[in-house]
Formats: sequence, C-alpha cells, structure tokens
Amino acid sequence: MASGSGPRWLWYACRTSNCVPLDRDAYPTTVFDGRPYPWPDWACKAPDGGMHPDGSLGTIDIRVARPPKGCEEYQWSCEFQIWILHRGWYSDIADLVDGSTAAIGRVLLGKTELNDWVTIHGVRPPILHGSEGSSKRCPTCGSPYSLLRGRKYFSDRAVLDMPLIVNGSGIFVREDEAIRRNLRTLTGAFKPSLVGLKAAEADRPSD
Repeated sequence: MASGSGPRWLWYACRTSNCVPLDRDAYPTTVFDGRPYPWPDWACKAPDGGMHPDGSLGTIDIRVARPPKGCEEYQWSCEFQIWILHRGWYSDIADLVDGSTAAIGRVLLGKTELNDWVTIHGVRPPILHGSEGSSKRCPTCGSPYSLLRGRKYFSDRAVLDMPLIVNGSGIFVREDEAIRRNLRTLTGAFKPSLVGLKAAEADRPSD
C-alpha cells in the first residue's frame, strides 16, 4: 500500500498464464538467444540485447496465430508482452486513453479484426520503481523496465496529470477515477494494490 495523502493509482497487474502467440508468418524473423523470433516493426532491441515493444510509439496493432482463449479479460502476447484487453472492461476506461500517454490498437487474426479485443500500450510511460529493486530506460526508445522489490512507487511528477498509466508492469488507474466509475477488477488481473508518488530520495533507483 502506498502511504500519504497524495494521489494514488490502482495497479492492475496481469495474473493469467494465458498468452496469445503472434502470427510468425505475418512478421519477418530475427534470431534471439539462439532461436528464431518474430520481429514486428514496433519492436525494439536495447543495446544490452533486451527485446521489447517500442516505447516511443502509440498505437500497436498485433497479428496473432489464434484468438485469446479462456474467460480472462486481461491477457498478453507471448512475444513482447503487449497487453490485450477485452472491450467489455476497456469500455469502462476508454475515455482516459488520449493517445499521448496511452493508445489502443487492433488484434488481427489473418485479415479479420477481433472486435472484442484491443491492445493497450503506454507512450514513454513513467517507470514503476521498487525501493529495493532497479529500474532503467531503453536509450533507444525510452521503454522502461524494472526489477521490482520492496515498496512500489512512481517518482516522475508527470504522473500527476495522468489518470491512466500503462507500462510493462501493468495498467494503473488513478484512485479517484476508479472510485468514481466503480471500476471492477477485470478477470485475469490480481486484486489491485495502491501505488503512490514518492519524491526522489536516496533509495530511488536511477532511470
């Protein structure tokens, strides 16, 4: 739990093991860790070799080998971990997506758009820190990635203007907005915990 009287965000972290494979025939191939890997035009490789979605982009459409399966409303792509949401829950937060900090995309099976599903992706999103972990950004695209241990928090004051945050750790909805909407926990997510804003101090990992 976050402490203090400042703004807080409900953190919806994905818990389901269901992942949706990308359609390997729809993308060129690269070799990563000794095996072939699909290489979409929205992918980025950091200088240290880490592969991830390009954090500078907005909308990301994905081409999948099969539709999302099971009853979970919150899933992810097996490659690159793009968040996939069912429109039934996404509709409750759709007005918070403005394209400048988070954007949605399509889920395509062959030439068919799966209209019940969208992708959601953060645009140069703020880093979620752990008080005992480490965090950094890709110097190429700005995508953050973190080793989260201890207490979790944001340190970038830009989050004060963000009712919705999407990054590689999950989806965050500001507490006042979640209460106003009576926002339920979507299936496939852990029960949300609260994350606050913490000023930069000695225990803040470097970006």
